[in-house]
Amino acid sequence: MYKEHSAVALASASASAPNVRRRRKWPVGRLLACALLLTLTAGQQANAATSEQARCTRHSGEFKPGEAISPPVTLTPDLPTQTVNFGGGRGWQFAEVVLTASRPLPSSFEPSQLAIEVLRRFSRQSETLSTVTLPQPTFTEPRLNPARNIITFAVCLDGSNLGAGRYAGAIAVEGPGVGPTNLAFNLNAQNETMFLSTVIVSGVLVLFLLFWRGAATLQSDTAKGVAAEVDHADVTPEGVLEVPAKVAPTAEKAVQTRARWSLRTEVLTDPMFWAGTVLSTAAAVAAAWAIYAANTGWGASPVTDIFAIVSSIVAAAGFQSLITSAAGK
Repeated sequence: MYKEHSAVALASASASAPNVRRRRKWPVGRLLACALLLTLTAGQQANAATSEQARCTRHSGEFKPGEAISPPVTLTPDLPTQTVNFGGGRGWQFAEVVLTASRPLPSSFEPSQLAIEVLRRFSRQSETLSTVTLPQPTFTEPRLNPARNIITFAVCLDGSNLGAGRYAGAIAVEGPGVGPTNLAFNLNAQNETMFLSTVIVSGVLVLFLLFWRGAATLQSDTAKGVAAEVDHADVTPEGVLEVPAKVAPTAEKAVQTRARWSLRTEVLTDPMFWAGTVLSTAAAVAAAWAIYAANTGWGASPVTDIFAIVSSIVAAAGFQSLITSAAGK
């Protein structure tokens, strides 16, 4: 009889094995497709940035002399102050500038006659951090619209190897009888590497703490179960407790040295432990990302910023207590 059941079980397992293997291929395929899509997207973004960078041929103070326009024409920027966020990826950023002339510019005026100058270098603004300055920005060639009353160009900012923090700078635009007008820029950069390192290290620490708490809960439950068995045990005429044989190994696990570590298998195979851990991890990552995204200069003050991330992760991990309480532990 036993052999028949074994043969049936083996045949069932063999028959279902191909289905299991086929199901496992789909997630791998999806992951590969997502990775390929992300790689292609990153490549397209890099190519676009390189193409835009190639157009940044104008340097500060360069212009072509020309006859002054009379009466003078004023220039009004659509955004007198712009904010540029480099994020954690650094690289190049391009700020579009749109200037509206008070009246159409005459045909004798050429965009190359406009001088674009850096009034204030783009440097980090902080009372406690060392002063860091960006490389001198470059610009694309100014262009006039067909109506000759709107001038556009881009400010090209190189954020490679830029330290985290907040930066400020200003430029001026003027030509013979045109302008001048000033534009201010606020730049922000984050330390993505430090953020990811903080999240990983904090995550490992929190995972260990969650395991330890799960082991402590299981140890307490085991001890209570042993106490209940002892309370209901019969007593022999000689005054000896008749404790069931199965209780001894359980009791040993609950009270032996390094008892919590000895319960690791039970903890790691407990579905409620993993349910709480997954939810806690999701909440912790969401809390950490919310802090990182809200602070466009995250990493400029390492001690304060790291403490905020670690605190949020540890606090969010406490959500597992709800799961363990719901399970009656």
